[in-house]
Amino acid sequence: MKKHFYNRQVLAFALLAILCVSCKKKEDKSNLDDVKGNYFSIKQFELDQWNTYSGEPFLILKTVTLNKKTDSSYTNSDTISWAPIFKTFAETDISDRKFLGQYNFNQFDDNQDGTHNFFYQAKEDYEDLFTRKLLITIDQQTNKVKGIYIETYKKYFGGEVTQKLYYAPMKTIQVQTDDRPLLGSKKFTVTEWTFMR
Repeated sequence: MKKHFYNRQVLAFALLAILCVSCKKKEDKSNLDDVKGNYFSIKQFELDQWNTYSGEPFLILKTVTLNKKTDSSYTNSDTISWAPIFKTFAETDISDRKFLGQYNFNQFDDNQDGTHNFFYQAKEDYEDLFTRKLLITIDQQTNKVKGIYIETYKKYFGGEVTQKLYYAPMKTIQVQTDDRPLLGSKKFTVTEWTFMR
């Protein structure tokens, strides 16, 4: 009788242990599911564009507007300084896992334009995020990116800077920078590179 009672206790304890372990595993799994995946990678997209188009010779019209004064010049794909342009866009990348859950995501189709659109917007609780908005427009037929639009915001000691970035593959790159210091004059710059293909 004692032995039978002891076996029941051992069995009950074993079942309880298995139940606890399974619950724990389920809890861990759900946490992993919460952090799976990532957001669109600007850095990866830049690399893909570079690998696809580097080495192709083409003419580029560069236009710089600083506080309403415009200056234009021609350059080409071999002599242009790509590093600062890549850096400006790469700084907006939100694909790192640390950004998961910090952006609202919406997807919508524009059938008149023939595009799929993916829109990321920083949640209100994350006011310190540099990238505030990211819109990727994809062709419905080819599934190729037609355009990327990004808005950024940064506070610094004594002012704030906002940016609007746009890239249409092999057509246009545009960077608008609005620098508003608390002291001194505001600086609004629009730099645009138009691909003459």
